[in-house]
Amino acid sequence: MDKAAEERFQRRAAAAEINGRRVNEAIEPQGRLDRSAVFVCECGNLGCSETVEIPVAEYEEVRVDFDRFFVVPGHEIEKVDEVVERRPSYLIVVKRAPEAREMARASDERSP
Repeated sequence: MDKAAEERFQRRAAAAEINGRRVNEAIEPQGRLDRSAVFVCECGNLGCSETVEIPVAEYEEVRVDFDRFFVVPGHEIEKVDEVVERRPSYLIVVKRAPEAREMARASDERSP
């Protein structure tokens, strides 16, 4: 894959991850850290519909930084994501490419 194609792939994957995050932010029971919820995988794989039920407080731990995403094991994309934490039912990944990191920052409603 040439450099331009690689960059397009990374942008597309980052956009898919951002869309997964938007879904999770919409379904998250705000202010109910004591409850569990079903969250969708925030991976960059188009068409992914995997879900994991975890406590809302645990999801909030994933969201401490704009560039951290929640993905099911096996859905991390090596050229896009770096696994920074492994949990029993999901992984926490951060963006590798600067452009993907900037896309994540710009789209994160929680970032200042």
